[in-house]
Amino acid sequence: MNQHGLIIAGIALLAVGTYLIRFAGVKLGNRLAITERTQSLLADAATVLLLAVAATSTLFEGQHFAGMARVLGVLFAIFLAWRKAPLITIIISAAVMTALLRYFGVP
Repeated sequence: MNQHGLIIAGIALLAVGTYLIRFAGVKLGNRLAITERTQSLLADAATVLLLAVAATSTLFEGQHFAGMARVLGVLFAIFLAWRKAPLITIIISAAVMTALLRYFGVP
């Protein structure tokens, strides 16, 4: 199977898995007694997973370090989010910061 076929198969597998998890949640949601502590742990697990994906895509491009320009751009976006800037401002500002750093030779 070629590279594109594997990618399509992976996407299809993830889509089916996501659908089945959502379907199971609807069908089993009222039948299972889940404590508040378990609900809190599940919510925290989702947050940790998203942070792990964000950190990986910030630091790496493929198997190599993405460069300081990207890291500094993401840190700038985090700073703007902490200052409660609008989302579009955060996205554009971080992209401009990263582009300027790369233009001036920061890898």
